[in-house]
Amino acid sequence: MSTINEETKIADGDTGTAALNGSILPDDVALASGTIPAGPLVTDGADDGELEAELSRMEGDAAILQKEGLISASEAQDKRDQVERTRKLFRDLPPAERAAIVRRRREIGRELLDRQLSGAAVVSAAVRLNHTRMKPLFEQWWPYLNRMSINMQRFGRSTFTAQDQGAVSDWFEKQIGELESYVNEQLEVAGGFRERTESEMVARGDVVFKPSVTKPSLEIEVEAYSRFSMRLLSLIIKFDRVMDHFDFLVWNGIRDQSDVDEETSRFLRKFHPVGVRGYTTHLRLMTTVRGR
Repeated sequence: MSTINEETKIADGDTGTAALNGSILPDDVALASGTIPAGPLVTDGADDGELEAELSRMEGDAAILQKEGLISASEAQDKRDQVERTRKLFRDLPPAERAAIVRRRREIGRELLDRQLSGAAVVSAAVRLNHTRMKPLFEQWWPYLNRMSINMQRFGRSTFTAQDQGAVSDWFEKQIGELESYVNEQLEVAGGFRERTESEMVARGDVVFKPSVTKPSLEIEVEAYSRFSMRLLSLIIKFDRVMDHFDFLVWNGIRDQSDVDEETSRFLRKFHPVGVRGYTTHLRLMTTVRGR
């Protein structure tokens, strides 16, 4: 159990195509400087460690698909070649350009939040995120995951084979289920630990500080397109509440800030694969949308 206890504007999705389950990572071709390299720049915008972990998963996926007879040996090799090209291209990027890619994706994500999708049945949700580390997570991934979820319903059969679409949906369901279990456990344990600690401090006659965030990092209303995107939104908001408990522990000297940062980074790492693959799936679906 892991918890604390005792840029350049572009059109929606107009960033190229990317496949899920080990094919291609997103090709963010225009950097914030406005320059476009001679060949497609393929990157997921993460740092080296996170990207390498994702690339390793993709290589493993290719091997599994080949072993199960779902793709041929040549197709598996193509996927491995794509992974290696991605690894080299991203490794050669200067740090400033890597950061620019992430900033630009966040800007486009914010633009998506302001666009209403015609004919879509939506559920409005108020989003308040107190902590600054949750804001970039939300902006960089949720708008694309939200749009991806409805486009999968509308264009999934036109984009993927029935077998591939099922594999994509199963993968996301498994990942979000594991994230829900993790975040619920974090919230329950952190809340329980805070409550017990506060009671002990009161019993000893200690001064108990009860900090609160008066100016949230993000406070907006969004339109969710599916139950899937509402579940992801709930995950982000719940972990923000976990961080409220962390604030209490730090303020009262129960835990060091570095401990809290480690726990928060662990959540971000767990969410990262869902964000990357949701984003790449969004791009893949947008090729079908634009072609209709």
